[in-house]
Amino acid sequence: MPTDAYPLEDAVKDGFLVPMKAVAVPLKFQREGIKYDDLSEGEKEEWDAKEWSEDGEVPDRVEAEAVNKWLFNEDTVDKVLAHLMTRGHKVAGGDRLGKTIIFAKNHAHAVFISERFDKNYPEYRGEFARLIDFSVEYAQSLIDSFSIPTKSPHIAISVDMLDTGNDVPEIVNLVFFRLVRSKTKF
Repeated sequence: MPTDAYPLEDAVKDGFLVPMKAVAVPLKFQREGIKYDDLSEGEKEEWDAKEWSEDGEVPDRVEAEAVNKWLFNEDTVDKVLAHLMTRGHKVAGGDRLGKTIIFAKNHAHAVFISERFDKNYPEYRGEFARLIDFSVEYAQSLIDSFSIPTKSPHIAISVDMLDTGNDVPEIVNLVFFRLVRSKTKF
């Protein structure tokens, strides 16, 4: 696949990869960050209860790039998942969401996304979308199953395990819940 000697453009031109089509999901927190003063009273209580740092300092703002490091917002995750489930690329004659990787910021974020998926899509609970990271006992078995087009899981929620070195041509949707600067990972 793409390397310094074999650039991404050549891989697309030669038919090994298809050009990406970016779809932005407009989310205010992801774009603008969060200001303490803009929160509701309940949200302020939750903010104040968080362990922000070892020295006890509590910020009055979280910049956009740090939102998923400190705060996991149900509404944000739910909107992205709904967008994926309704507008993501479908397979099997349009009956099923195609193989998808959701790139989470960290393990806690991946767990949160997995929990929100199971809550919002109980008919798929526990099989369709699975957390695949260092903490999962049978991660390689899940990756092997994910690599089979018709087998669950169809959504892999991952932290640094499916970034590089996996070849699953059936992957048709990528969700970036974190900033990716590495061309190799992208």
